[in-house]
Amino acid sequence: MQESNLPAQHQLIDLENPLPSWNLKQKKAGKKLMITKEADTFMRTLNMYDRTKVYNEALKLTSDGGYGWNSKGFKKEPMFMREKMCPGGISFMYNVNPEMIVINRMRLERGATNLETPKKMQQMGLFEVQRTSGVRWHEEIGPDSIPELERAWGEPQLVRTINTEHVAVNGMSNDLGKARWLMGVHVDTAYWEDYAKSYTLVYNPTRGAVFDFFECIQDKVSTTKVAEFLAVTMIETQQKGITRKWTAHSQGGIILTRAVELVNMRGISLKGQRVSIHAGGNEKTRAENAFMKAGMTIDEIKRDHPNDLVPNLAGFNDLSPRAFWRSLSNIDLVFGDKRPVEASPHTLPYLSRESAIRHLQMNGYHKRAEKLAKLTMKEFGIS
Repeated sequence: MQESNLPAQHQLIDLENPLPSWNLKQKKAGKKLMITKEADTFMRTLNMYDRTKVYNEALKLTSDGGYGWNSKGFKKEPMFMREKMCPGGISFMYNVNPEMIVINRMRLERGATNLETPKKMQQMGLFEVQRTSGVRWHEEIGPDSIPELERAWGEPQLVRTINTEHVAVNGMSNDLGKARWLMGVHVDTAYWEDYAKSYTLVYNPTRGAVFDFFECIQDKVSTTKVAEFLAVTMIETQQKGITRKWTAHSQGGIILTRAVELVNMRGISLKGQRVSIHAGGNEKTRAENAFMKAGMTIDEIKRDHPNDLVPNLAGFNDLSPRAFWRSLSNIDLVFGDKRPVEASPHTLPYLSRESAIRHLQMNGYHKRAEKLAKLTMKEFGIS
């Protein structure tokens, strides 16, 4: 470090790998990577995923000594200022001299996501959500209580790191407003006895049904940014020696499965971490194998409504003709904002056949309630 009486914008410290002991990219041979204390202070306000992205973008500069294709222009004047844009909307200014590459300033190019942000402009991140009432989803709850259930979880607050025992990953077509209460309900149901007062949402933003569906496929054959983000978040949690309870719903089950696979690829254990998946679009055997390899405890992975097309068809968990027909016959109750949320076989946590039948009846779906009752009687051998 240079003399301490210099202004922060001139004091230099080493730019270190945010997760050096967890087998992320290591410093290549070449020029030293340095950062001003001013830029370092800004960098520490970012979550771990964004910090690793900045580090890896800076690391690329060492491959050509700070000049060339990875750099802004080819001018080789020692103090020529350059700018680098990182994935996720963070840019930094840097300069190069014969011995080192120096990051001088950083800037967040994207706006902070909140409930007022248009849903197509919302960004992934960590949001802490507090419980605001004691209303809970249970078998006796009626349609009149659904608005109270939605108000049982408060406004999400953007945070840099997880500080709660419970963490949740939402599914597709959820804006931040819907995800904050819906995932609160899923956390509460998955770990009922905990009566969680708060949880952290790993927010999976929506870009429309088509793009969200493409993301589901991408995590089955490759990796999305959200899965990478979650993997780094889980590594950070394990590095701190903290055990958490991870709950995922719908597409969130696909994301969580892929994130754990990424952690496994780095040879990192997640022993002590607990996981629950509701109505997941993930293939269950693949998820179980990933979680068991990581050393995680599986609390719940089969909380699925028998007529839910997401675990049945999208997750490839039941492709029988009967499941195929049942799933397609109820597709109108899965998608769209006009259908009663409590009658959906997918949205809220599945509690029991009896509860599902009652909610169908209370919302006027008598024939569907009758079919579900007959299916239940047949499966249990009741004539």
